[in-house]
Amino acid sequence: MLKTSLKALAAVAALAAVSPASAATYTYTMTNNDVLTIDNVLNTATFKGATINASMKSADFSKFIGGATPTFTAVLSALDGTRLINGQWLTDNPLNATTTHPQKLIMSGSSVNLWAWWGNPIKGGDYVTTIKNYSAVPEPGMVGLLGASVLGLAFARRRKAAAA
Repeated sequence: MLKTSLKALAAVAALAAVSPASAATYTYTMTNNDVLTIDNVLNTATFKGATINASMKSADFSKFIGGATPTFTAVLSALDGTRLINGQWLTDNPLNATTTHPQKLIMSGSSVNLWAWWGNPIKGGDYVTTIKNYSAVPEPGMVGLLGASVLGLAFARRRKAAAA
C-alpha cells in the first residue's frame, strides 16, 4: 500500500511540475451580460453575447494575468465572428489591420474595448463594454499541486498513525 501511495504521489507531483501554477482561463461578465473569456495558455479569447459572437488570437494573451480591473492591450493576430449593428449581423473588416488600425482588445480598469472595424463597407467600429464581474479557472497544474498536497498530507497522517 505504501508503494502505491508513493507512486500516486510521484505521478501527481510530476503532473504538477509540467504545468505552471497559474490560472489559464479568465472569464469576465459584462454589465450587458456579454461574456469575455481569455485563455493565456492557448492565446485565445472569445466574446459572446446578444450582440457579439467573436473569437480572437494573440500572442499577447500569454502575458495576461487577469484581475477584476485589468490594464491590458492585446494586438490581435486573428479576429473572427459577427457583431449586431443596426439590426444587421456584420463580420469584422480587417481594413488597415496591418498598418494604421490594428485590431486590438483593450482593457482599462472596468472598460473593455474590442477595437476593430465591422462590416464591408464599414458600418461600425469599437465594441465597448463594462466589466460586471470576474472569475479565473486554474489550469491542470494548479489542480495537480492541490492533489499532491492532499496526498502528501494523507501519507504523513498514515505514517504518523502507523508509528503510534
